[in-house]
Amino acid sequence: MGMAEGQHAAFDVFCERYAAALNRLVYRLGFTGAECEDMLQDILVHLWQKSMHWSRQKDISARAWIYRVATNLCIDVQRKNKRQPVQTAVDIDVVPLHGAERSDFEHEQAQRSAHVEAALQTLPARARQAVVLVYYQEMSNKEAADAMGISVKAIESLLVRGRKALKQNLQKSQEVI
Repeated sequence: MGMAEGQHAAFDVFCERYAAALNRLVYRLGFTGAECEDMLQDILVHLWQKSMHWSRQKDISARAWIYRVATNLCIDVQRKNKRQPVQTAVDIDVVPLHGAERSDFEHEQAQRSAHVEAALQTLPARARQAVVLVYYQEMSNKEAADAMGISVKAIESLLVRGRKALKQNLQKSQEVI
């Protein structure tokens, strides 16, 4: 018996295992603050309610299915609200805890991360999703392709275009500075 059968303990374990990663995914797909928290809650509830559907899909891993659901829900909300991704964001992974002072290295790393995050937000939605799933969520190309519902060749193409656009955007931002 597992999450698909409605066992609450299984859902608690699921949340412990995936909530942080899904939060990072939602953030990197363009949601911030309370909007990010709301989106994460919506994803977790949706996964709980629809978990029985995964067991019927033999060609996709549970992890890929979870990320497919999460990215599709994010896209749906963005389309519904006709909103654009946030253009300036700070990477939540490098913000120091409890107001600690940053060393020069940490400060440079935070600035670099902010530039990368801003460049990431300028990518077309599908390319951004591919880059986030493969490089930030550390999914294989196959898992990312399954999560996006596309072929491995298509994910590879999106990654090539995404890396190229990121490189160009980062070079432009360095010229401005």
